[in-house]
Amino acid sequence: MESTSRDTTQKLMDAFARFRRLHRDSPIPGLKHSEMRILFRIRKNMAVHGCGARISEISHMMHVTSPTVTQLVNGLAKSGYVERTIDPKDRRSIRVTLTKQGEDVLKSAADAFFSEFNGLVTHLGEEKSNTLIELLTESFDYLREATPIFIAGEQE
Repeated sequence: MESTSRDTTQKLMDAFARFRRLHRDSPIPGLKHSEMRILFRIRKNMAVHGCGARISEISHMMHVTSPTVTQLVNGLAKSGYVERTIDPKDRRSIRVTLTKQGEDVLKSAADAFFSEFNGLVTHLGEEKSNTLIELLTESFDYLREATPIFIAGEQE
């Protein structure tokens, strides 16, 4: 591999690494990034299936252990963002659903993310933003196909 190509490859890897570190913090004070991910997963499950999510489902979707999810859900329940309910279709099963407070905090987070990206579109302009969208989509598709690693947040 040529040194120019190696340099470019390293710069690209560094750029992707910087993006990965960029949003480690939650946009909502007092909530961890992992807690926000769980809230978004529960909301998605509620939208798709019309009911809350089981701990095992959240664990599977996030590729973490059930005890990890249980610990995070306990904290979210204590803070009033989620509640546990008995599954009406299977009374042995517990589902985790969002409370009104949980819905409100997700709306605030979504608004904060949208505002941040809207600022980027304003900064770059429409043409550069559309070019960036195309390049990122093409890059994602290539990396998803070319690498045998699991991409966080995707269904298997």
